[in-house]
This record gives sequence, structure tokens and C-alpha cells, in this order.
Amino acid sequence: MAEKKERPAITKKKAQAAGIQKELKSYPNVVIIDLRNLPDKLLQSMRKKLREGNHGHVRVAKSTVLKRALDGAGKPAALSERMNVPAALVLTSLSPYDLNQIVKGSKLQVAAKPGQISPADIIVPAGETDLPAGPALSELKTAGVNVQIKAGKIAVNKDSTVVKKGEVITLQKAKALQTLGIRPFEVGMNVLLAYDGEFVYAPDLLDISASSLATEFVSSLVDAMNLSVNAKYPSSQSIEMLLVDAYTQGRSAGINGGLYSTESMEQLLTLATRQGLALEGLGKK
Repeated sequence: MAEKKERPAITKKKAQAAGIQKELKSYPNVVIIDLRNLPDKLLQSMRKKLREGNHGHVRVAKSTVLKRALDGAGKPAALSERMNVPAALVLTSLSPYDLNQIVKGSKLQVAAKPGQISPADIIVPAGETDLPAGPALSELKTAGVNVQIKAGKIAVNKDSTVVKKGEVITLQKAKALQTLGIRPFEVGMNVLLAYDGEFVYAPDLLDISASSLATEFVSSLVDAMNLSVNAKYPSSQSIEMLLVDAYTQGRSAGINGGLYSTESMEQLLTLATRQGLALEGLGKK
């Protein structure tokens, strides 16, 4: 009986997975990028940055192909399990944190689309436009933009809230915003998961910045200092404050208790002088 031939599509996927698997073993770090609603322009920008810096590659394929490659390369199961949505693999020499900084810095302004729910108010600012008088005037008015003709051009009389937060964007309003060249929404890339050869990182860990850490470190140091001082527990940071506090308390105890010492003598003599003068004054009355 003749051996059943493998379908060409299956053979192609296996070869693709084998190629990506080989590349995975050549790079120390792998980052999974979410492709949902991601403009191709941003993905191409990422490819270019990695290529120019010789930092790695972006690999896009069917989820089954990428899962097979990840498993074949011996990567943690958490990575292949995260391929449950359209995603791409970034194979890179950059640390997951450094790559995430590039990802977070990749933003693109995009036009509003009919049927979208607006995450915020969309306001058309007052001012002149380059649009000539014509059909666009009625189009903008219908969309709720306060416009009129000035010197043969369309002008927005005052700030106009075309879409409110939570409102569904209609076809008319989307067209009006595009006519005015307004791209109200910002989209960016998102990391789903990352691996540096030892640890798997969730996005919230990668989003920790140096500035936020600095603030937390300062706050922690202040709390630790206060605890050390209040508990009278000496440390290299608190010892000076504790010694000053001990000296102050000892000096006060010597003065209040009338105990003579090199530290309290001057204060006690001053106090005794004042008391003597007060008594002398009473005797003269």
C-alpha cells in the first residue's frame, strides 16, 4: 500500500515552524506582540528598528506554526499558551524591558471609524480650514460642527463636540472628521508576554519605569528610616539621628534632675542665677 502523501500546506507549515524554531535558539530573548487592531505601519516600523540596530527579527505566522516553533525550541509553555490571539514573535538580543520601551514609544494617530465607541470626547477646535465652500459645508453641519464660510473657505466658528465619550461614532461623523483631517485616536503596540531565557515577564512588570522605581525607593527609604528611629534600632543611616536624640534626652534629664555634668553645668548655673535674682528681688520688696 502506497504511503499517503502529506498535503503541501502541512509541509509548508512544518518547514516554517522549523525555520522559526532555529531562529528562536539563536536569540536570547523572545517577546510576544499583540497584532489585534495593530496598523501594519507600526509593525513595519518595529521591523525597521530591529533591522537597523541588528537587534533581531519579527516573525508573523499562523498561531499553530508559532506554537509549534516555541514548543520545539523548548520555550516555557506559558509562551505558546499565550498564542491564543493573533500575535507575532520578536526574536531579539534586546532585553524584554528595552524592547518594551521601544514598543511603548511606537504610537500612531488614526482616524475614527463608523461603529467605534469613542473612549473620550472628540472636539473639533475653532479655526480656519483649507476646505473650499461646497458640499463639505453641509456635511460638517450635519455632523454637528459649527461652521460657516469665511473668505471663500470653511471655518469652524467655535469648538464643537462632535462625539461624546461612550458614544458610537456614526458614518457621517467619521466622514466629517476625516474631511477635516482629524485623527482623534492613538494606537500603539502591546506586549503580551516576554521571556529572557530565565524568567517569563507579564506586561505590568515590563511597564515599571526607572522614574516610578526611584519614587518607590525614596518612599521605602523614608519609611525604613522612620521605623529605625522610632524603634531605636541603630543602622548606618539612622545612627546619627539616634545619637543626637540620645544626647538631647540625656542633657534634658540632667538639667531637669539637677544633675551636674559638663553638658548640664552651664544651664544649671544659669538657672540658679535666675532663681537667685528672683529671690533677691522678692527680699527687697
